[in-house]
Parts: sequence; structure tokens; C-alpha cells
Amino acid sequence: MKRLVSFVDRGLGSIEFAVIATFSLAALAIGTAQVVMRYLFNTGFHWTEAVFVLLTVSAMLFGGSRAVRDDAHVRVDLIPQLLPRRTRKPLRILRYIVSLALVAVYFRAGLGYMGFTWGMGIADPSSGLPIWFIYLIVPVTMGAFAIRYVILLLREAWGEETGRSESDEAAEAARHGGSGT
Repeated sequence: MKRLVSFVDRGLGSIEFAVIATFSLAALAIGTAQVVMRYLFNTGFHWTEAVFVLLTVSAMLFGGSRAVRDDAHVRVDLIPQLLPRRTRKPLRILRYIVSLALVAVYFRAGLGYMGFTWGMGIADPSSGLPIWFIYLIVPVTMGAFAIRYVILLLREAWGEETGRSESDEAAEAARHGGSGT
């Protein structure tokens, strides 16, 4: 089971990396071309803004999934720091469960809205993309988030340390002058 989880983790990580890199570079190219065409040639394509935003938002949502894996999400963790050390693991597990439930709600809502727009059969007027395709990013990325939280919960069940340790956080804060940035 651990090998399967590691395989899924590595596979999802590879997909996340490829999507983040590809979508970010494509958005950069489209955005740069848009600015050059607008300010140097006083022209442009009407679809570039919508596609630029879709690529950027999609890359950032996949980046959020990656942040779950790397335990790099911004969060306020003052309460766990003030509580006894033995309470930190249960709080971490509770955080994973609540987060999994939340992304499950987003997944379901995103899937429902995508299906609704599919049934309408409409397209975005600026890009020409079907609206359902644009909203497909929500269930896809929320599915990736859910997989990440399930992996974290399984690793906790196996006794593995999944969160950043307090000493790592303290060292990071010290490196940045205590600002946490």
C-alpha cells in the first residue's frame, strides 16, 4: 500500500510540475505577445486575455495542490504553538480532515456547475472556449487536492511525520528576521 501511495504521490507531482510549468510559460508568452501587440502595433487578439487568465488561474490552482504536498500553505499556526506538543498531531489530522471535506464540497460543486454549463452548450464570447471546459479546472484541481489530503492522512496513520516541524518553522522565521516572509 505504501508503494502505491508513493507511486501516486510521485505521479501526481510530475503532472503538477508539468501543468504548472507549461501553463505558466504559455501564459507568459501570451501575456508578453499581448502587451507587445497592443503597445507596439496597436492591435491584438480578442481571445488572449481570457486564455491568459485561464492558464494563470489553472497553474496557480495546481500550485495549491503542490503546496499541500510540500506543506507550504499559508496558515495561522499560533494555536498549535501554544498547545502542548502531544496535541499537535491530532490538530494536524483534524486540519487534513476538514480540508479534505472542504475540497470535496468544491469538487462536487465544480462538477455540478460544469455539468450545468455543459447542458447549456454555450461558449465564452472572447475565447470561444466552451464554458464547461473553463470550469473543468475546479473539479480537476480539487480532485488533486483531495488526493493530496488522503495521502497525508494515510501517512499520518502509518506514523510518518507529515507537517513541518516546529524547529523547521522557527529556523525559517529566524532566517527571515521573524517576519515569516
